[in-house]
Amino acid sequence: MKTNRASGLLGNLVLAVASAVVFAGIASAAPAYKGRFTLPFDAQWGGATLPAGDYTFTLNSAAPPAFVKIEQGNRNVALVMAHAFSTSDASKESELIVTRSGGRVRIRVLHLAELGTDLYYTAPKAEGLEMAGAPELIQRVPIMLNGK
Repeated sequence: MKTNRASGLLGNLVLAVASAVVFAGIASAAPAYKGRFTLPFDAQWGGATLPAGDYTFTLNSAAPPAFVKIEQGNRNVALVMAHAFSTSDASKESELIVTRSGGRVRIRVLHLAELGTDLYYTAPKAEGLEMAGAPELIQRVPIMLNGK
């Protein structure tokens, strides 16, 4: 019993240290992309729930591991990591691709035309199983490059 508790405590400590290193690296590095968007509805992005409203975001790198820091006003809202990447059509506008399925709204793709990159985000495993048979509605939310 004590061994399980000790290994759980050690695991939590390792996770906390790794998170601190990631946050420090993101804060000190020059961002690959900064943008803003307006969500007209509540949505899930990674493990975070974003209420409808105006947001800014910073992408640390267009290469793995890519973290997006999301802010609303002066408040940090979330830090999400992309699970997959692909090159994309740079002639299209930058946007968030959002799916609605099974009563959930989830940001699935961050398309950054200026970088020619798509970053993909997955639903939690349990949610993915629920949504597998449900039809999906896809919506697009435009992104503005900061300064434009």
